[in-house]
Amino acid sequence: MNQSSNEMSGFLSELASEATQKLEAKRTQQQDRQSINRNVNAALERTFKFFNLFANHLNAIEPDIPRVYALDGKAQFSSLKWKSGMAEFRKQSLADDALLDYVYLQVRLVVPESVVVTRRWELFNELKKDLEAFGLKTKEDMIDLWRNRTQKVTFQVNLEPEFIVWLRFRGNYSSGIVEMESNNLDGFGGIKGMFPPEALHTGILDEIGRFLMGRSTALPMEFRFVRD
Repeated sequence: MNQSSNEMSGFLSELASEATQKLEAKRTQQQDRQSINRNVNAALERTFKFFNLFANHLNAIEPDIPRVYALDGKAQFSSLKWKSGMAEFRKQSLADDALLDYVYLQVRLVVPESVVVTRRWELFNELKKDLEAFGLKTKEDMIDLWRNRTQKVTFQVNLEPEFIVWLRFRGNYSSGIVEMESNNLDGFGGIKGMFPPEALHTGILDEIGRFLMGRSTALPMEFRFVRD
């Protein structure tokens, strides 16, 4: 009770200054987080708008795709043609202002006839695993084929003459980046990558579109992929 009012005022003033600095730091951090979220969400919005129109246009054009997808030297999907494409997105919640969770593009490619694959029986499980990973479907029932295997060294399967190429762009808001995963993009198999949201600008999306329809032979250099 003997402490002077001036001493108390000085101490409270110190606390007030500390509190102000702390609140300002939190406000700045919140603003930075909101800015990061806006940038990631905007990148996903650009991506969806581009691929939605891209798929619609190519569904009308139905172009030939001058690319070869090979399982080996003989089993190849060539003379490819665009059959259908679609783009969709999902938000993190049902709220009107919810951030986008991911953008998904699916393209179905078709060839004139089924593709025949020949393998040795000891590679049966390996082939089965690859076909499942690539989303390739056989006309034969693989279980029956194995159950009724013969004494021949090799076996054959006939693949359905179409397969799917897909890409998924997912917003990683905690890290402020966009993660990409795909299957059968530049050949059979999956690849993954990540990049800053500003990398998903119109020029890059144009290059991806040109690659998908065979008007470019390589993906953009800005993309750094890791193959599964």
